[in-house]
Amino acid sequence: MWLRDALVAVGARNIRHRGAHRFVFRLGRTRKEREEIKLGLTALRPYPKQPDPEPAPA
Repeated sequence: MWLRDALVAVGARNIRHRGAHRFVFRLGRTRKEREEIKLGLTALRPYPKQPDPEPAPA
């Protein structure tokens, strides 16, 4: 309960977002080994520059 009271006291609020970002690193001993590794992942959307807008009231 102390955490809820502390969050209210500082004016904290929940912000909805689309989820965490995923980062992938190629591992290899040399640059050539790293460049030969195909990741097979595509970006789903560009990196966000600001939080998602607030959801519409239900």
